[in-house]
Amino acid sequence: MKFITNTSDLAKFLNKKIKFNALIKSISTDTRSLKKNSLFIALKGENFDGNDFVDEALSKGSNIIIADNKRFKNNKDKRIIWVNDSIKALKTISNNIIKDYGGNVIAITGSNGKTTTTNIISKTLKNNSKTLKNFNNEIGMPLSLMNASSKSKNLIFEIGASKLNDIDYLSKILQPHIGLITNIGNSHLESLKNIDGVFKVKSEIVKNIKKNGFLVVPNDNKKHLNKWKKMRSDITTISFGMKDDSDFYPIDVKIKQNGLSFLVTSRLLEKPIKISSSLEGVHNVKNILSACAVHYCLDQNLQDFSKLISLSKLDNLRQVKYKWLKGSTLIDDSYNANPDSTKKSIDLLSNYNKKTVLLLGDMLELGRYKNKLHKEVGEYAKSMGISKLIAFGNLTRHSIYGFGKNGIFFNDETKLKNYLRKNITSKNVILIKGSRGMKMERFIDV
Repeated sequence: MKFITNTSDLAKFLNKKIKFNALIKSISTDTRSLKKNSLFIALKGENFDGNDFVDEALSKGSNIIIADNKRFKNNKDKRIIWVNDSIKALKTISNNIIKDYGGNVIAITGSNGKTTTTNIISKTLKNNSKTLKNFNNEIGMPLSLMNASSKSKNLIFEIGASKLNDIDYLSKILQPHIGLITNIGNSHLESLKNIDGVFKVKSEIVKNIKKNGFLVVPNDNKKHLNKWKKMRSDITTISFGMKDDSDFYPIDVKIKQNGLSFLVTSRLLEKPIKISSSLEGVHNVKNILSACAVHYCLDQNLQDFSKLISLSKLDNLRQVKYKWLKGSTLIDDSYNANPDSTKKSIDLLSNYNKKTVLLLGDMLELGRYKNKLHKEVGEYAKSMGISKLIAFGNLTRHSIYGFGKNGIFFNDETKLKNYLRKNITSKNVILIKGSRGMKMERFIDV
C-alpha cells in the first residue's frame, strides 16, 4: 500500500482541507502519462508550466490536482487544490510522510555508483522500496517517496546534486538512519569548482542523519575520511575500500569478464563473507562492500547477503551488452559520463581479449578543468591497452591528444556513423560513453 491512496491521505500530508473523498491510484506531473483516478501535480519548468495542462488533466480522469497559478486560488472546482508553490508542497508532503513513517531510511549519494549500489541494496535487503530510476532530485525524490510502499521496513533513496545545498535539501527531508557516500570524484565541476566542492556538497548528508544513525563512507582519501569522522559524535562512521585499514575491505579479489568474486573482511565480523556476483569491474567490488556495510548497520545476516547477491541478477545497469555491427560486441554505457566513471568503464573494457574500441563523447560540466580531464582520459585509455579511441563532439579532441596514435576525432554525426559501418568488425568490443547532453545513444542504431 502506498503512502497516498486517497484524498484523506493527501489532506493529512499536505496540511490542507479537502472537502471530498476519492481514490488516488497514481501520481503524475505529466499529462502524457496520466491515468484515471490520479493526482496531477502542476510543476513549472524552464520550458513548460504544468498549470497550463490542468484542464487536460481533468479531462483525462485526474480526480485531484495541486496547482500554484494564482488563477486557481479562488476556483470553484473542489478537485483543484491551490498552493503557493507546488515544489514546496512536494516538500511538505514528503516531510510529513517521513515523520509518519516508522521504518529505516537509507540515503545514497556520491559522484559515481549510486544507482548500482542502490540496486545491490534493494535486491539483497528484504521488505524495501527503492528510488525510481533517475528520480533523485527535488522533484523526483518526493515523487518516489509518495509512490513507495508504506508497509516497507526500509526505504532506499538515491539523491543527486549538481550544486551546493542540493544534498542538504533532500537529506533534510529524508532524515536518514543511514547515509552512504559512494565516492568523491570529478563530477559537476562547472558548478562545484573542484574536488573540495564535490566533497562539501556530498558531505551535506552528514548533518541530516538521525541521531545514533550511521554514516558509510569510502576510505579512498585519508583527509576526507578523517573529516567525516569528526563531523558528528552522535553517529557511527563506517568505512569501506580496497585498503586493509578500512572497516570493510576485500581479499582474494578475482575479476572476470562475466563477474567477480572476493571475501569481505572486517574487524566488525567474526569471519569473512564470501561474495560472488555477476557484476563486472573492480569498481563494483567497492559498491558491494558499501552495500555489505549497510546490511551490517541494519543488523542483517551477512551470510544471507552473500547468498542473495550470488543469486540476484545484478546487471551493470546502464551498461548494456549485446551483439552489434558485423558480429561485434557493444557495451552501451552511453547514459552519462564523468572522468572517473569513464575510467572505470575503460577498466572493464580492458578485460576483453579482443580489439577494444572506446567511442567517447564530450564529458560536460567540468568547468576550467575540462581540457585537462579529457586529455587524462585519453592517456588512461592508452595506458590500459585500448586499441582505438573514436572521439565525438568538441572537448574530446583533447582525449585524442592524450591517446595519440590510433585515435580519431569527429564532430559530424553522419561521418562518424559511416566510419563505424565501414571499420567495425567481429573482432571488436566497443564501449560507448559520454555525457547525457551528448546523446551518444544515437550511434547505437547505425
